[in-house]
Amino acid sequence: MSNVGKLLVFLQLTLSVVFAAMAGAVYTAHTNWKATAEKSKADLATKEQDLSRAITNAEMEKNDLTTRLNAEKDQRLKVEADLQTAQVQVAALQKDKIDLQSQNSSQTALAETKASEAGYRNEEALKQRLINSDVQKRLDEAQQELRLKTDSLFVTRTELADLEARHTALLQEKASLEKILANANVNFDLRLVNKLQSPPPVVDGIVEEVQNDRTGRAKMLVISIGADDGLIVGHELDAFRSGVDGRRAQWLGRVRVVDTRPDQAVVEVVQTAKNGIIEKGDNVTTKLL
Repeated sequence: MSNVGKLLVFLQLTLSVVFAAMAGAVYTAHTNWKATAEKSKADLATKEQDLSRAITNAEMEKNDLTTRLNAEKDQRLKVEADLQTAQVQVAALQKDKIDLQSQNSSQTALAETKASEAGYRNEEALKQRLINSDVQKRLDEAQQELRLKTDSLFVTRTELADLEARHTALLQEKASLEKILANANVNFDLRLVNKLQSPPPVVDGIVEEVQNDRTGRAKMLVISIGADDGLIVGHELDAFRSGVDGRRAQWLGRVRVVDTRPDQAVVEVVQTAKNGIIEKGDNVTTKLL
């Protein structure tokens, strides 16, 4: 063999080794990228769930504080109404006292001018003094009650101020959480979260279209049920083969809704059964959840 032939053989072997190394590096990079992407997706889902729970708890505490705030306001209004009533009663009692004192003075003057009726007038004066004593006692009790209600009103106003401060802090925390969601480009809808926390509706549908990945397995599906059937983004369904067409009945995997239309929905395959291949005409349902 000539030197040129030997050189070509050596060059061919060298290029083969280089290409093999490049193929191994590409395969390793692809595998690492895929694992990193799956881990990032799982971390994002976990953070979204934690954030959803935090916002839900904040809304629940906000509603509880709002309810208590309204109750305290109602109690304050009641106390103020009772206070006004007590003040009116005190004013009436004071007027009665003045009237009784005036009557007492008149009766005393009349007793002095009518000596013949002194005994009778003395008795009347004694009765009047008893009445005055009773009126004074009632006035003292009303004033004591007024002081108690004033103290209660002060305590209620203090508690109301504390509740309003907590309410303001919760509103600020909610605004911060919403800002974090906006910066993370997460479209958060509390009503949607509440719906997802409820079981999905009991529905059945058919796989109308199938989009496969590079390995030939189903990746995205179009199913025959949608928003009019109660499905929303995030609901999960089971895919299965009924066996009515002569093929073996089989559970094929689980899918999650990513988009809805009135009578259709687009779902992604999130779990595949061993040897399970989802095809057009297979069934989907929420009855197995």
